[in-house]
Amino acid sequence: MALLLSRIGPDSTDAIALPVARIDLWKRRWRGTASDGSEVAIDLPAPAKNEDYLWTDERSFQITQLPEKVIVISLPEKADLAAKIGWYFGNRHIPVEVREEAILAENFPTLTDSLDRIGIPWECREDILNCRPHSDHRH
Repeated sequence: MALLLSRIGPDSTDAIALPVARIDLWKRRWRGTASDGSEVAIDLPAPAKNEDYLWTDERSFQITQLPEKVIVISLPEKADLAAKIGWYFGNRHIPVEVREEAILAENFPTLTDSLDRIGIPWECREDILNCRPHSDHRH
């Protein structure tokens, strides 16, 4: 039987790791398996985020977001390339995470094909991506 986790609580030194994919983190309700083999059912008023602590009455679990393949584009020094990158991602409504040294985006084939075609250098690596799976933008 799955443990029901329905509240985010304070930090805990003995929390059990609960690995979860980014796509599931944006849901209020989902199921998972903790690192100790415990089956859990999540039912929260709002989505949790990486490293949150979820609680039952007597146990705590810490969300550990799973790495995924991401596209990494180093922040350019040239203004025209920076503008091109900003225009491209904004025009396609692609969610990105902007870091100190790079822009990260979800890896999907049409993105890499387009980046190659328009001359934006990129690389692929495993990383934690902290952005929504879909753009919130609406027309």
